[in-house]
Amino acid sequence: MNERERILDLVKQGVISSEEALLLLENLAKNTDPHAQTEQSDNQPTDNEALDENEQELNALNTEIADVSGNLAAIETQLASLRKQVAANEEQIIVLDTMEDLDTLTQEKYQERGQLKQENLALNQEITELNQQRPELQAELADLEDQKRQLTKKRFSDVLPDDWQDQARERLNDFGSTMRDASSQIAHLVKDTVGNVMDNVDWKDITIKVPGLATEKFSQTFDYPDSQATILDLKVANGDVVFEPWDKPGFKIDADIKLYGKFKEETPLEAFNARARIDVNDDHLIFQVPNKRVSADLHVFFPSREYDHVTVRLLNGDVRFNEIHGKDFYVKSTNGDIQFLKSQVVMIEAQGVNGDIKVNEGTVHDVFLETVNGDIKLANSPETAQITTVNGTIRATYQQAFHTLSASSVNGDVKLAFPTTAALNGQAKARLGEVKSRLDQVPAKKNSKSVDLQRAGEGAGAITVSTTSGSILLKDSDQK
Repeated sequence: MNERERILDLVKQGVISSEEALLLLENLAKNTDPHAQTEQSDNQPTDNEALDENEQELNALNTEIADVSGNLAAIETQLASLRKQVAANEEQIIVLDTMEDLDTLTQEKYQERGQLKQENLALNQEITELNQQRPELQAELADLEDQKRQLTKKRFSDVLPDDWQDQARERLNDFGSTMRDASSQIAHLVKDTVGNVMDNVDWKDITIKVPGLATEKFSQTFDYPDSQATILDLKVANGDVVFEPWDKPGFKIDADIKLYGKFKEETPLEAFNARARIDVNDDHLIFQVPNKRVSADLHVFFPSREYDHVTVRLLNGDVRFNEIHGKDFYVKSTNGDIQFLKSQVVMIEAQGVNGDIKVNEGTVHDVFLETVNGDIKLANSPETAQITTVNGTIRATYQQAFHTLSASSVNGDVKLAFPTTAALNGQAKARLGEVKSRLDQVPAKKNSKSVDLQRAGEGAGAITVSTTSGSILLKDSDQK
């Protein structure tokens, strides 16, 4: 192996750099050339000038590359910061939108939402402008890198022998042959080892985790043992709410909580508290979780007392009241069922969009029940009732006389039952269906579209019943 081959071999092994190899090859060429010694003094200035010119070009290119790379990195950093701010604003806007859905958006919060939207418009404009600058810098950087590669290649080719590729190919072939032999031996060893493990290890089921949305689950109990509150205000974006009586003087709320996504707070409870509003004193109990990235199933244990005002608003979830006593109840659930069981209430106003509404047993004086896609069931005898649904069936069973009843469904049946002693004074109309009556003293002909409901008895009995595509079925309460 001659000196030139040894130098090339050292470069391939990584012992010396390309620049060091160039210098050694240049020195070797000078030492082996018989005319080099005599002409060294004449050629030295020319060689140095060429080397200096090459170095200057490389230095200039490196400076330009550093400048362009710095500008590109600055744009990437600025884009990341802008996108982070836009994401934070969007999250706050979602919270404010949820508050609007829950009818809790104040004028101040409304203005804040407008400011956030305007800020995001400006930030997105900045992002667009920066994105337009980035391709130009990337193209310029790629061009400079290409120039540097060409210059380095030219400098290196000036000192390499013409047959360096053949020499390198021979050495690589030798290396490849050696590696194939080693790989074959390793493959046989691995195969034998794996086979031995498979034969001797008792394998169990393994659960493999795949990437998904990060979630935190935990349970928390909120105790308010001394609160004498008679005003309850609960608002939850995602989660069910159940009211249950107990024999203690204060309140307890058992919460099953899920947090979706990453949060900056150190603990899940801190993240929940930062996104909830909880205010409890002797006058009121306020428990609000309007953030859509938080799910909270609440089990509210309340003391037996008469509550002046109860408000529950849910976006996605069911609500159920068990044996509660109070005056005014306002309940709204966009996607979920609403249910009252054995409750003593003066007034119930319940609104839903996708879900059923049920008022079973107990007593209630006035009810206003409304839903879009769902059934309504009233197993009670309110003095005043207004019941409306678009796509669903209405069922109401009275056990005593009443003052006013209005029941209507667009695409569904209306089924009503009254005691034989109750007075009736009104009309039932079915546009596409028919009215069927098994009421005492109120006959209906076959395929009737309209029936006058006139019967003497207790109470005023003012009644209006209508449906568009369904039928109306009337009967006495003691009939099956």
